[in-house]
Amino acid sequence: MRSIEVTLNVGVVAPLLDFIKPVLGRLETETAFAADMAQADRELENVWRDGLIHTQVSDCRTLVGLFGREFLDSGKIELNEENADPVLRAAAAIRLKLRQTALKNLADEVLSTEKIDVDAITRDEKLGFEAFLFLERIQEVILRHLA
Repeated sequence: MRSIEVTLNVGVVAPLLDFIKPVLGRLETETAFAADMAQADRELENVWRDGLIHTQVSDCRTLVGLFGREFLDSGKIELNEENADPVLRAAAAIRLKLRQTALKNLADEVLSTEKIDVDAITRDEKLGFEAFLFLERIQEVILRHLA
């Protein structure tokens, strides 16, 4: 099985993980995005929603599991073929929720260029932006090396 060991700065990553905890809590009861099922059968919508939330919770646990005791001691996480898909999905769900919450006042162009005036944004927007970019980098590593 292919795997990648990534070494991260615990002092930089730990505050980002703390910042996304409320987002993880929301993903236990809300979908990362709302599908437009206005004309769909409500029972089908509920089944779809419940299944998506179940998968989100499982995926987010896999992602958070990367940052346990071993990470705190060594700064290392292991990305592999087994956890790649759940981590990709969890990172995407969290990034979508960050976009809807902490980053809602920032333009898409700002997020896509990654150029931001840190003096012109709030502390929560700064942390949200850093978490957004951090999760994007994890996704990039997986896609580049494990996909």
